[in-house]
Amino acid sequence: MKKNDIKLNIKPPKFIQTIIDRFNAFLDWIAPVVDWVGDQAERYKAASDAVPPPSKRWVHRRRINSRNLTVTLFLVFLAVVSAFALYLPNRPTYSELEHRDLTKFPKASFVRVLNGAYLDDINTWFADTFPARETFLGFQSWAEEHYGFRGHTISGDVVEGDEIPDTNEVQPSAAPADSSQPERSSGSTSESGETSSEDKSGDPSGGKSSADDSDGKDASEKKDESNLPKGESDSGDDGAAVETLGTLLVIKNSAYEYYNFVQDLADQYSANLNRAAEQLKGKAKVYSMLVPTSMDVCVSEKVRKKINTSDQAKAINYLYSGMSEDIGKVPLIDDLRAHQEQDEYLYFRTDHHWTAVGAYVGYENFMDAAGKKPLPLSHYTEAAYEGFTGSFYRETESSALASKPDTVYTYAPTGADTVHITQSDGVELDVGIIRDGEEMSASNKYLVFVGGDQPFSVIENQSITDGSSVLVIKDSFGNCFCPYLVDSYQYVYMIDYRSIAKVDSRKLAQIVEEYQIQDVLFLNNISGTRDQKLIDRMKGFIG
Repeated sequence: MKKNDIKLNIKPPKFIQTIIDRFNAFLDWIAPVVDWVGDQAERYKAASDAVPPPSKRWVHRRRINSRNLTVTLFLVFLAVVSAFALYLPNRPTYSELEHRDLTKFPKASFVRVLNGAYLDDINTWFADTFPARETFLGFQSWAEEHYGFRGHTISGDVVEGDEIPDTNEVQPSAAPADSSQPERSSGSTSESGETSSEDKSGDPSGGKSSADDSDGKDASEKKDESNLPKGESDSGDDGAAVETLGTLLVIKNSAYEYYNFVQDLADQYSANLNRAAEQLKGKAKVYSMLVPTSMDVCVSEKVRKKINTSDQAKAINYLYSGMSEDIGKVPLIDDLRAHQEQDEYLYFRTDHHWTAVGAYVGYENFMDAAGKKPLPLSHYTEAAYEGFTGSFYRETESSALASKPDTVYTYAPTGADTVHITQSDGVELDVGIIRDGEEMSASNKYLVFVGGDQPFSVIENQSITDGSSVLVIKDSFGNCFCPYLVDSYQYVYMIDYRSIAKVDSRKLAQIVEEYQIQDVLFLNNISGTRDQKLIDRMKGFIG
């Protein structure tokens, strides 16, 4: 073997190799920049060496000075941005836009330093906590919206809904709670209800209009329309640009959620309520209130016909037609549309929930269905909390929505001011029925109502002694609705069927019998009737 044939196979340690690789990668990145700077320097030098005629020398000097100024300003800008980025005390720790805690500065370890993971963690922390990060994200959103760069899906594809039959004559009972069903979902609802809205309540017989005075109410019982907050939702009927973002529709400064009807899930939902009515027959009266989303109340019919969204009024009629005659169906969608024609503030523009004004329309209709007299809106104490940007804004990051935040109006009852809640961790405490929204962040102001989404809550009005009681089995749409019931019932019970199993193993019939509840209201927005997980959880609670 010759001396030249001997090869050394010596590899540097891994951390040395990592440094070498990163240095080579840096050289690969910086090489084009260096080449470009060199080319520009040669051009500037050639331009400087060239001696123009005397008549054009002032133009030559002005051009050279302009280039020098541009380079100087660019270098100053880089220096300022670098200093700004390294200003550690000013780094944010929470993203209001994304509703999450930002990355914390990583802890160093010998192994992570050697394998390069520590440098990657620092890079992630640096990018995630860049000062004024959300301002830059807002500018990016503005640029995308105005220059057509947006192309990502927000919360899933718009799914084609099933054809909606006119009626459901079967009226099946709910299957046993442990029966297995193939999981099916529309793709836009969530278990928490944060990005979903449930069923709109529509009357199979056509409902009633708020303009119809045949219900026998005195003028004093009706709310003063002129004093109600006015809405600014954009229907799109004026020819404004309509932008589809995932499962959301954005028109000017308002966003709306698509709804797709799923027949087998709708049948399961109706069957759940039939099972509840069967169990409670002779013990309590069962009611159903299906709340429509803002899409079918605020958006004009002309616009809705052009997009892939199911007819919520027809869907509600189908759902109600599949429910037992023992269930009181609360009409709602026609009344909401009539109030919308008066430009009342029924739904938020930046969030999927209805407002407390919209919920009051639901309260009036429920009280009528229950044979009780609704109290006027002026009976309650109004407060307003500005600057609310809800779930639609968090999903779209739309500067159009951010430019017009919502206002959360609250209406506090007079007979009680606290609600006893049981949290998901089992902790029990008393909180305000209406809390102070001034101290809440922009994205959390809807939590002012009844302590938010809690598994089990109770309100007692000690000024009423007739033993009247109501149980509201709800999603988050019930939060701004339930305060109106406090001055109409001695006891108001609230159960979030999505989380009750975490703290209480009792079924619906057991709770109704133990507390001697008289009225049971299932209050859900229409999206809850197209989500298999939510329907299964309701079925499990009913038993």
